[in-house]
Amino acid sequence: MKTKNVLLIFSMMFLAVVFMTTSCKKDDPEPEPEPQARVPVFSATSIAIDATTIDFYITCTTDDYELIKLEIKSPGGLQDETFLGNGMLLIKGEPITFPNFFVRTSGSWIFIVTGTIKSGADIGKSFTASCSVSVGGK
Repeated sequence: MKTKNVLLIFSMMFLAVVFMTTSCKKDDPEPEPEPQARVPVFSATSIAIDATTIDFYITCTTDDYELIKLEIKSPGGLQDETFLGNGMLLIKGEPITFPNFFVRTSGSWIFIVTGTIKSGADIGKSFTASCSVSVGGK
């Protein structure tokens, strides 16, 4: 009879251990957040050519990059244009200029630059960045 009691106690202890270990909820580790894509910083400058025409210079202040395209969004949308970079490489601080001037239109001009980073830790990463400049009246 003592043997039966000892086996019963060991069986109960074994079942308790199995129950306790399987019922413990294990926390899954939190997934690592995806790093934010780094976007170069651009600066836009307007230059008055005369009373009715204006030119713009767009400069990347943080990185060297390959220009894929540059979209210009003019106030009112009448002078919107897209320029293709055709693989043009630009270094940090070198301005983009345009082959033509624009009619001076008051408001906010927006420039959307699409390209590939060519310097720093993020070489080869694509980006889309924007900057704007406000143009006053004549």
